[in-house]
Amino acid sequence: MLFLKRIVTVLALLYLLFALLILFFPFVRSSTVGIFSVYSLPMEINMLLGFTWASVIIMGLLLLFENLDSGLLRRNVAKQEQRINELKAQLFDATKSASQTAPTATGYSAPAYNTPSTPTPPTTY
Repeated sequence: MLFLKRIVTVLALLYLLFALLILFFPFVRSSTVGIFSVYSLPMEINMLLGFTWASVIIMGLLLLFENLDSGLLRRNVAKQEQRINELKAQLFDATKSASQTAPTATGYSAPAYNTPSTPTPPTTY
């Protein structure tokens, strides 16, 4: 899909360059019309109408491939987010079951820090 998108984008850019040459430089327009036959105004009008139809088709293809690509990317992101949520749920279930299967002997867990069993009097200097 990315390959088709890039081809259509390059085609659109080349078309835009050629169309701008024909629109802004009259000698390019007259020489392009003169390639096919003797220069005439109806031939030039037909050429410009042909360029208009070509631009409609190329821009339509460009929009179609852009929308298809963005839709596929959104679908891929949604699948990956769903997978992340499933992994988070599995991790939560694993930690919850691990904390429930390893209870302490008294049912009360002692604090993690060490405290002496007998208090010591404060020292004065």
